[in-house]
Amino acid sequence: MDNRTEITLGLSEHERLGLTALAAGLRSVAETELSEEDAMVAALELALTRLIEDFEVPDVAARKQVQAARDALRAHWIRGSATL
Repeated sequence: MDNRTEITLGLSEHERLGLTALAAGLRSVAETELSEEDAMVAALELALTRLIEDFEVPDVAARKQVQAARDALRAHWIRGSATL
């Protein structure tokens, strides 16, 4: 059973080029075929990790939400080869 949600993301040309470059870089590092979708998930995981490790999120509820989301993402990580 596929437990996925489809999201349409509007990106500018420059953002799209950045995402394409991120996917290319991850493919090179991981030495495996990764999609732009994989790259977006890797970027999301990195952003959540940076919020936890590099920034002091002042709102306690937001900090807990960020931590829980990052932990859940990692616990169900199907794109492990795309991690940054």
